[in-house]
Amino acid sequence: MIASPPAAPGSPASPALRPPAFAVVGTSNTGKTELICRLLEWMGQQGIRAAVLKHTHHQRIGDDGKDTGRYRQAGARLVALAAPGLLQITRSGAQEPPLEAILAELAPGADFILVEGYKTSDLPKVGLAPPDAAAPLPDYPRLLAWVSARPLPTRLPVFHPLQAAEIGRFILDQLGGR
Repeated sequence: MIASPPAAPGSPASPALRPPAFAVVGTSNTGKTELICRLLEWMGQQGIRAAVLKHTHHQRIGDDGKDTGRYRQAGARLVALAAPGLLQITRSGAQEPPLEAILAELAPGADFILVEGYKTSDLPKVGLAPPDAAAPLPDYPRLLAWVSARPLPTRLPVFHPLQAAEIGRFILDQLGGR
């Protein structure tokens, strides 16, 4: 977790100065990660350097019992894992960092930021429909389109989960192009 304070206006964390960000939201096991992976492949083909932020409510990150997890448990505020072609940094703090602070951290290496989660944020969003046709569609703020393999009762655009290029173009169009 990043323990950065909220950004001052005009700082790198200011939404006007960071790359555009767009959220992919939905309930568990609806295909958010799979869609983001397809979008990343498409964006890479377009020459877009994309970053990803995944939101979770869990503090376990899969390194329990590993050296990096042991370092965090022993009190390290920052833990870095380095390997050829990889640098992963984990920052620990008492509270969840503000969304804009995290986006600012990702900004220097990205043209675009895909966000998995942050359902209630002010980010523009595409939503993955619940797999149960009887389930009501959630009411997410700033939802611009749905992704579903079945028809949906909505006035918003609906894309099939395999339409990564179309969804990618839609997202870029909503953000004013690239």
